[in-house]
Amino acid sequence: MANMVDYLAWRGDIPFEVSPWNEIDGLLVATLSYLNFHGGRDPKGWTLEEMGRIDLVQEGTSSSFPGRKKVFQGMSASERFRGCKLHHAIALTDADIGMQFSALCLDLPDGTTCVAFRGTDNTLIGWHEDFNMAYTTRVPAQEAAILYLGRAAALSKRPLRLVGHSKGGNLAVYAAVYAKKRVQDRIEGIWSYDGPGMNRETSQTEEYLRIKDKIHSFVPQTSIIGMLMDYYEPYTVVRSTASGISQHDPMSWRIYGPRFETLRAVDQTAVVVRDTLHEWLQNSTPEQRAAFVDALFGMAESTKATKMSDLTGEKLRTLLTMVGNRKEVDPEIRRVFARLTAQAVTLGFGNVIDWVRGRREESTERSWETMSPEKRQEMLDVAMNGNGSAAEQKAESEEEQKQAQNDP
Repeated sequence: MANMVDYLAWRGDIPFEVSPWNEIDGLLVATLSYLNFHGGRDPKGWTLEEMGRIDLVQEGTSSSFPGRKKVFQGMSASERFRGCKLHHAIALTDADIGMQFSALCLDLPDGTTCVAFRGTDNTLIGWHEDFNMAYTTRVPAQEAAILYLGRAAALSKRPLRLVGHSKGGNLAVYAAVYAKKRVQDRIEGIWSYDGPGMNRETSQTEEYLRIKDKIHSFVPQTSIIGMLMDYYEPYTVVRSTASGISQHDPMSWRIYGPRFETLRAVDQTAVVVRDTLHEWLQNSTPEQRAAFVDALFGMAESTKATKMSDLTGEKLRTLLTMVGNRKEVDPEIRRVFARLTAQAVTLGFGNVIDWVRGRREESTERSWETMSPEKRQEMLDVAMNGNGSAAEQKAESEEEQKQAQNDP
C-alpha cells in the first residue's frame, strides 16, 4: 500500500511548476516538523538538500523517528523539495508553564512559505497540555503559535500555507484565527491532519468564521483525535492500513498519486468514541475536567516518568494501581475523578450498546508497508494510460464492492 515514502519515490521528480502544491505535500511538511535539526534555527536557512548532504538531523528515540527521518531523506533527495529552504525552526518545552511547542518555516519553490506546527511529542508535559484543552480557553502552545505565525509573516511578503498533524493541526488553525487580518489575507490555506477541533469559545468567533473556508481537514477512518471538540467540517476521511488509535500515525495513510485514498465517512468505532467524549464534555464542568486531568497527570508524574514511553513495566503498574486506589490524591479530587471516570464508562457502554443494536462494523487487521518499485511502476502506468488490464479492473471492482458493504 502506498504511503508518503512511496509518494516521494513516485512523484518526487515532478517540480511544483509542473504539479502544484497538494494535500500530500502538506502532510510531508507536517511530518518534517517532528524532527529536530542542527542549524534549524538559522534565520538564513538551509536547503533540504544541504541538510541531507551533511546530515543535520538530530537523532531521536521515539518509535516514529525512523519513518520520519526516511521522509526527510526522501524530500532532501527529491527534485520537488531539495531546493526548499528551512529556517527559524524552534522547539520549546517549559515545565513551569506546561508548554510543549515546536514549529518551522519552509520556503517553497512556488513563492510561498509553509509554516508547520509540530504535534504532541513524547513528553508528559506535551500530553498534559493537550488534555488541558478540555477545560482551558487557551493553552500556552496556542499562545506561542499565534506569536510564531506573526513573526514568520513579518519575515517576507510571501503567501502563507499553514500545516500540522495532531495538536499541530489545532495550532495551525488557532494561529490563523487570531492572526492580524492582514496576515489572514495572506494565508492560502490551512491543512490539518487528524488535528483536534476548536473549543466552543473559539469556533463561534468572527475571527474563526473569517478563515473557516480555508481549512482543509483530513482524518483517518477510525479518527479519535480529529473528532475532539468542535471539529472541522467538512473533513476528508482517509483510508488507513492500521487499526484503532494506530491510524493516527499518518505513515499508515493510503495515497494514490497526489491524493489520499478516501472513504465516505468515518467508521462506527470513531462515532462511538466521538459521541462518548462529546457527552462527557457536555455533562461536566470545566472545574471538574481540570480536577480530573490534574489528578491523572499528578499520579503519572509521581511515578517519576517524564515521557509517555516511560509509562511501561513497573511505572505503568504503579500508575494503574494508583488509579484503582486513588488514595494518593485529595479526597475531593478523588471523588471527582471517580465520578467522571464512571460517567465516561457509562456513556461509552451506552454508545456501544446503541452501535451493537445497529450495524456491527466489519474490519480486518492490517500492517502498513511501503509499495514495491514494481507495484509503484504498475500503478504509474495505469494512471498515465487511463486504464489497466482486465484482471486489474476486475480486482479494483471487487475491492470497491467489498468496501461499499463495509462502509457505514
